[in-house]
Amino acid sequence: MHRIDDSTLYLARLVLEADSALSVSTGNPDGVFDTALVRDANGLPALPGTSVAGVLRHLWIDTWGGGDEASAGALFGYQNEDEGTSSRLTVSWGALLDSRGRPAEGLLLGEETKQLEQDELFKAVLDQADTPVLRDRVRLTHRGAAADTGKFDRSVLPAGHRFALEIRLWAPQDDNGDDWEKLLKLLAHPAFRLGGSTRAGLGKMQLIQLHQARFDLRKPEDVEKFQSLPSGLGETAGLSEMTVTPPQTDRYVTATLTLKATGLWRMGQGNESLSRGDKVPDLLPKTEECIRWHEGKGERQPRMLLLPASSLKGALAHRMTFHARRFSGQWNAGKLDDERPTAIDAILGSIKDSNKKEDAYKGKAGALFIDDAWLTTDAVTITRLMHNAIDRFTGGVRDRMLFEEESLLGGELNVSLTLDTGRIDAAHRDIARRAFQAALDDLCAGRLAIGSKTTTGNGFFEGTLAGGLIAWLDEPQREEKTEAA
Repeated sequence: MHRIDDSTLYLARLVLEADSALSVSTGNPDGVFDTALVRDANGLPALPGTSVAGVLRHLWIDTWGGGDEASAGALFGYQNEDEGTSSRLTVSWGALLDSRGRPAEGLLLGEETKQLEQDELFKAVLDQADTPVLRDRVRLTHRGAAADTGKFDRSVLPAGHRFALEIRLWAPQDDNGDDWEKLLKLLAHPAFRLGGSTRAGLGKMQLIQLHQARFDLRKPEDVEKFQSLPSGLGETAGLSEMTVTPPQTDRYVTATLTLKATGLWRMGQGNESLSRGDKVPDLLPKTEECIRWHEGKGERQPRMLLLPASSLKGALAHRMTFHARRFSGQWNAGKLDDERPTAIDAILGSIKDSNKKEDAYKGKAGALFIDDAWLTTDAVTITRLMHNAIDRFTGGVRDRMLFEEESLLGGELNVSLTLDTGRIDAAHRDIARRAFQAALDDLCAGRLAIGSKTTTGNGFFEGTLAGGLIAWLDEPQREEKTEAA
């Protein structure tokens, strides 16, 4: 409910595309898998309005409020004991679009259910309710091995799916529109990501289109225009198309990491062979479908090779930990504990842990966003290798230890990196920066392998880094040269 003096209504209908796989979870396992996607009454994945509003509120505080939560109270509402106010912002649920760009709104019954049964995109996501697209995750210790109870999976909606939703903002009659313009800019913010694992490649959203209008409901002509608006989320009659630019901020620096494979590589474990043969290999590359849009129509691309951002993040985290300890003089003279240096938590974040020695990054999201990278199957050469295990005493093959692996040869991957430098405090910035730079140098120089079977020569790349992140990494060297001069 809006306040009595709010007579101006801003309304926008927009389409968001999942630029990477999306995992907006219910928060509870479904009895088989660790996570389940939020779905609407039709069984289709949906974007809860609370998820969108929550991210917008956080970005508002971070971008326009200087980190002060009170700055969002007037717009998003607040409750402080007996004091409070309702939100001026209303966000609808995001409805999934079919292959022709039409949202599925409300409970579909009777003839309307044909849209669910006959559409290629809808049918695929309904089938995924029982056989979800999964991302296998494992947390590594400082020794590079799997941590106890650190194995889990995430159900995801494949990248490329689109959603339609509506945003409304109530304002006073003499409102100048600044809050509305600032709010819309957040939809193009580099940190506008929804769902879980947003620092590990998931949830990146892209604003495809936005139509908006302003109505002064004290004027009869504006009331008539508002009443004549069609009710559908995909209907834009009576609204004006608007181009939204991201907010200007120096906090976020980006880069593109280009990796060229120097040998064999394989990420994770897939479920579909890319080569022909009488027997499906035991170990397969990770593939995942995605949706590609052309002239307003969406089509499934089922066999895309995937470099999950979590695979790259895990390798970088392990190497950054090594370098942070090296730069801090923490040599392995005795037994190292499993606690990661706080300087690394400044970039990668940390989980809530009451045993954490420092409170600075206890239960805090990371500053680094790594995006998934995709590759078509025709950009690599598919190889099949036989492996066996040798008995250390007899020198013969161990019983039932013969297996086949399908690996990839060649290919070039482009990984997008985004760093929120404002989240890294001055106390840890120097070590964090140096450790991050050294880990990236190791990766680009072929000294750090990623993926599977790295101990047998797989997963090495040559890389280059391009973008504004380089200047941030080199900042201490420039300062030293300036002081020396």
